[in-house]
Amino acid sequence: MRRFYASLVFICFLSGLLVSWQFRSHMAGSAETQKDTGLVDIIKALDDENTALQNQIGSLRQELEETQEQHTRYQGQLREIQDQIDELKVLAGLVPLGGPGIVVTLDDNNAGAQLAKTGSPATYNPEDYIIHDRHILYLVNELKAAGAEGIAINGERLITGSHIRCVGTVILVNSTRLAPPYEIQAVGNPDRLEAAALRAPEFVDLKNRDFPVKVVKVEHLVLPAYKGGLPSDHMRPVTAGVN
Repeated sequence: MRRFYASLVFICFLSGLLVSWQFRSHMAGSAETQKDTGLVDIIKALDDENTALQNQIGSLRQELEETQEQHTRYQGQLREIQDQIDELKVLAGLVPLGGPGIVVTLDDNNAGAQLAKTGSPATYNPEDYIIHDRHILYLVNELKAAGAEGIAINGERLITGSHIRCVGTVILVNSTRLAPPYEIQAVGNPDRLEAAALRAPEFVDLKNRDFPVKVVKVEHLVLPAYKGGLPSDHMRPVTAGVN
């Protein structure tokens, strides 16, 4: 009978150990499952965040490409505008201009004046032996018609609004007093400019009256920039937002 009770107690003890082991295994499995579930949630959240960042990077990359393309287009437009400005500055005479051309020199006929004054004092007229504004003006017009790209007289660059006129015995160019000899520099095709100067009526007349005038072709000239003020008759203020 004692052996029976001892066996029963041993069996109950083993049963308790088995139940305890199963309970612990179940609890450990539950904890492991919860741990795995938490890791899955974290991984999924990271995947979602990574996807969102990739989409944001793609959007920013596209925006950057569009900005670069727009910048390149604006740079091209700015270069075109700058080229036009530079060309207009040359045409307006606001920058120095270099190139081949000719130099026309006109001087008073002092020798002829002295001879006439001595030989025929009664008929001597000093104005017949000096260079007048019309001589320079008409010759300049001939050079412009022959394609001169720029013209300067004694270092005074001519622009569209330049004036060549006499004030008494003085010739004014751009309101600057000039004295003979008058050196007209013209940049352009030297052959065309030389031919235009030599056939100009004023030059021919001066040559025939023994004025010391000459035309010389030059391989390279540098005309100075216009230094005077610009007329404001046709200027108007620009209103913001109005083209």
